[in-house]
Amino acid sequence: MSRLKELDVLRGIAALNVVLFHYTTKFRLNFGHRYSSIYDWDYGQYGVELFFMISGFVIFMSLQTGTTLESFAFKRFSRLYPTYWVCILITFVVIALAGDPLLEPQSVSILLWNMTMVQGAFNIPNIDGVYWSLIPELLFYLMLGCLYLLKVLSYTRALAVVWLSLMILNTFYGLPLGAYILNLQYGMFFMAGILFYKLKFEQGDWREHLLIGACFLTAMVVYPSVRFFYVCLVSFSLFYLFVYNRITFLSWKPFLFLGYISYPLYLLHQNIGFILIRKLSLYLSSEAAVILIAIVSMILLAWIVTRFIEKPVLHFLRNLHFSRSRISGYFLK
Repeated sequence: MSRLKELDVLRGIAALNVVLFHYTTKFRLNFGHRYSSIYDWDYGQYGVELFFMISGFVIFMSLQTGTTLESFAFKRFSRLYPTYWVCILITFVVIALAGDPLLEPQSVSILLWNMTMVQGAFNIPNIDGVYWSLIPELLFYLMLGCLYLLKVLSYTRALAVVWLSLMILNTFYGLPLGAYILNLQYGMFFMAGILFYKLKFEQGDWREHLLIGACFLTAMVVYPSVRFFYVCLVSFSLFYLFVYNRITFLSWKPFLFLGYISYPLYLLHQNIGFILIRKLSLYLSSEAAVILIAIVSMILLAWIVTRFIEKPVLHFLRNLHFSRSRISGYFLK
């Protein structure tokens, strides 16, 4: 299945929102800004939920093509880990060299733990705060891989009912086992992505619409706030526009470009951007200019990593995997 450019648009929107949140609201919380907080972009913190919905759509789609579990695992590994390792090393080195008293460098042992991507599950500090969202992603991949292995992934409606019910039960009663592993805090967004795939490519009917509504309501139960209601309304509406081919009006090249570099941008922007903003603030009085320079600088760095590291490494690893699979298939004939 060819790449869906509309998903890059959604990735670009999500990435830009997260960056703006961190450079305004989050920076103010950690270090303080001189300008008024009315200009902060609080809504940007919810860009991660849109990323989760995109993952639900894409990962479910990747398992609909008759792939093997080994191939699925390799593709997920090659997509996530090499770029993550490069970005974490860049962040570690920049923090160590910056000498910022409010951003202390971590030890090598913590760096090695972070290389696993599951450090948060063991209460090991993240080299960069944004890494917290990678564990829900990994757990979702693991769950879908298990369901695929058990040959029950096609029962998406039953899966939605059971999963959403567990999320609501966990909210009110705090399930003692499995809440973390089963993604009961963010699963409704992954599930919505799956259901949107069913609508777009498998002619889903009123039951998919009903279950998407249940995902929305579950999000409201787990995160009850007016602000989150508006965020979910926008995110779900964007996906409906995508499903019914009405999002072309947002196919603006800058959004497509941000979608193209979204993974390195997400991994690199927070702490390095904080350091850059704090350094630039010593020489520039306009914080708006400082934030703009930081955004442009991080976009440039993310593009460099994407263009010269992420894409070539991904291409090499997947070609290597394809070649080995073809050779293995030849000898098994």
